[in-house]
Amino acid sequence: MKSAIEEWLDNCVEKLNAGELTEADLRGVATALSSKKQLVLYLYSKSTNLRSPLGGWALYDATAPDEPVLPSQDAPYASVLDAVKDGWRIVQFPRPELYNFTDVDNTYLTYEFILEKYV
Repeated sequence: MKSAIEEWLDNCVEKLNAGELTEADLRGVATALSSKKQLVLYLYSKSTNLRSPLGGWALYDATAPDEPVLPSQDAPYASVLDAVKDGWRIVQFPRPELYNFTDVDNTYLTYEFILEKYV
């Protein structure tokens, strides 16, 4: 699936080859580039292995309300690796030493990966 920017650039190349490219076309590309927003995805994996199944997730969109969005109860990916294959970039890997608390039940947290994507 092509992003809106990739489609716009393809359109500009076609217009350039046909001798129809205008200043407005190029300014449109600049507008599309400047309108990208960052999405942040927290994926809670069963281990530090990128192929491990997920135990939880949350999606944050800076243009949406302050609360994380859970479009469904089903995780959007089967694993962290599947998210990376879909264009998400890993910002932070889990630090296993953070999960060795003995006096606090935090097993529901599992291993937190933080990913980002610009759309």
